Amino acid sequence: MILNPIYYNDTTIMIGIIVCCLIVFAVVMIPKAIKHRKQVKQNESERPIPIEEPEVKMILIPNNDISLEKSMADYKRQFIANTKEPRNGKVVGIRKKYHTRISQIVEYIGDDEITIFSYLDNVLKHHFETFHNEISEHYKNIDDDYLIPRR
Repeated sequence: MILNPIYYNDTTIMIGIIVCCLIVFAVVMIPKAIKHRKQVKQNESERPIPIEEPEVKMILIPNNDISLEKSMADYKRQFIANTKEPRNGKVVGIRKKYHTRISQIVEYIGDDEITIFSYLDNVLKHHFETFHNEISEHYKNIDDDYLIPRR
């Protein structure tokens, strides 16, 4: 009597063991995966939807009005000018939507003659000049050493 060699083949036995292990693994894990997926969907539906700030779009207004041209000239003179200050500051993160908007202002209004650094430097300079008294008054209530010198 000749025995079938398939029963004694080591490769066949290993493949059988691996297939059996995969079947057991699938039987155990598939119900757990389905249960987990249902929990995730339920948690997502219960989670409050975050309120996003509306995207701020630039509106380009044609320069038909003389007063608008004058105000645009004033704006360019004050903010769209390269700063004389050296770039030895620190890196600061800003929101992506603000960076995009500033890039558009610099590109469209500045005609590639100004950098984002210069624009932000000019805006901050204007802010500190405009609100110098309010800022100093706030710090005066805390400590006289914190007075901000006006430049």
